[in-house]
Amino acid sequence: MIDLDVLRTEVDSAIATVEYNPDDRDTNVRIVEDIRNAITQLADGVIPSVQHIAEVAVATNENIQIRDFLMGVQLEKNIDYVGAYVSLLGNAIKKDKVIPLATVYCGLLYQVGEQEDAKEFLSKVLDMDPQYSLALLLKRVFAANWEPSSFQKMAEELHEKVVAGIYKTQEATSDNSSSN
Repeated sequence: MIDLDVLRTEVDSAIATVEYNPDDRDTNVRIVEDIRNAITQLADGVIPSVQHIAEVAVATNENIQIRDFLMGVQLEKNIDYVGAYVSLLGNAIKKDKVIPLATVYCGLLYQVGEQEDAKEFLSKVLDMDPQYSLALLLKRVFAANWEPSSFQKMAEELHEKVVAGIYKTQEATSDNSSSN
């Protein structure tokens, strides 16, 4: 059994030590691979490390591509395990860093047929940050009563682009900067 208070304290301490550059392609690729591995391991009962949780917390706050990767990783991994992973991370992170993960979790809840829970949870997210753009978008989507399957279609359209943006080659980055 996980003691969430202890985990939250350890993660909070670890967050203070994370050095993250959102423009560092190699770090972003490693984080994405670590997320994939952590979801697989969580399915086997292995809890992600404190350092992993801290790094993902920082990355999702500083890089919307990492946050958006989490929204679409359900195309690669079982949505139930993705939800369990995002929920665990969200419960291990203090409120000042949880908004991106909590918002992603709202979308996952909605997709699996828990629309009322998703709306209620989204209300709490908006109480913490009334201007968070993804939460405002989800609020409009929920109010329009989108079909849950629409999220999957949106993920199918966007996930490949998000992953390509994260995995962009160093050469493409170097070529763009040298032509200026």
